[in-house]
Amino acid sequence: MIALPRTSTGRIALAIALSALVHAILLFAPLVKLPPVEVPLPPLTAKLEPLPKIAAKPVPLKKPKRKPRPAPVEAPPADQPAESVSTEEPQIDAEPQPPATDEAIDKTAEEARPAHPLPKHAQLIFVAYAGTDFKIGEARHSLEIGDDKSYTLRVGMNTTGLASIVKTYESEHRSSGTLTPQGLRPNEFSETKNTSKGKESLEAKFSWEEKVLSFSNGNSMPLPEQAQDVVSFLYQLSQLSLDNGAISMSISKGKKLERYEFTVGEEEMIQTHLGRLRALPLHKVHAQGEEGLDIWLGLEYRLLPVKLRMFDRKGQISGEMVISEILVADE
Repeated sequence: MIALPRTSTGRIALAIALSALVHAILLFAPLVKLPPVEVPLPPLTAKLEPLPKIAAKPVPLKKPKRKPRPAPVEAPPADQPAESVSTEEPQIDAEPQPPATDEAIDKTAEEARPAHPLPKHAQLIFVAYAGTDFKIGEARHSLEIGDDKSYTLRVGMNTTGLASIVKTYESEHRSSGTLTPQGLRPNEFSETKNTSKGKESLEAKFSWEEKVLSFSNGNSMPLPEQAQDVVSFLYQLSQLSLDNGAISMSISKGKKLERYEFTVGEEEMIQTHLGRLRALPLHKVHAQGEEGLDIWLGLEYRLLPVKLRMFDRKGQISGEMVISEILVADE
């Protein structure tokens, strides 16, 4: 049995530290407690996959070749009849282009698909830490993509161990929408959490035809293209081109819309509960005094998120989430 601090001052300090960490983790990586019954899925077979490539630029058509102009004809002597000379500009015949074949069409469609397609079913489990080594909870992600290209993504967290004794916390987040050729397109986002103040909830609706983002508090704002919610953006990252070294996304947490700027780092090895993994790091650009976020995408796991690190306003590490299990299925 884990011993609690003996003094009231120690217990208060521990409670404050845990409360601050949970707040930071929920702010940057909201997670959902899954239903007790889950469909077992086969473990993901690790394989090396290259980063998404920028689509090749179309090859310009060859310019038609001009026929050489005829040499000028000298005028005949005055005592000889002149032959008729055509002054009409020679016609230029464009080189015929072969018709598009089914094979070419299929190849174009293949190039338009993301290099790392999302699985139809996925369950990811993370271990949540205060700082980098004090375990406070467990996080579960669940992704379901239907045959009609609709998706449902649930992400949440619950405290465990000593943290659950000091303070019990549960949250549920849900994102639903459509999987398009450009990736996830959320239609609805919701958050429900149980705190010491009771049950709190909020919702956001993405109206793409009207280009309006509406919130349950009655506010609304213009909806930019490719906007995401705080849950879907973690999985949308794998659908983007990361070759340019930086990406920009509009992300909603259910109350407003914020612009996130990420820089893409070089491949590195990270330690996880699955062993050492090849990962691609993304760093959220933030001003001094703002909270920060780093994300690592698994290069051998379809660029799914495998680690998250949160920073407080002073730049200190406030918490981490490290992958401990990945289950996926494509059928």
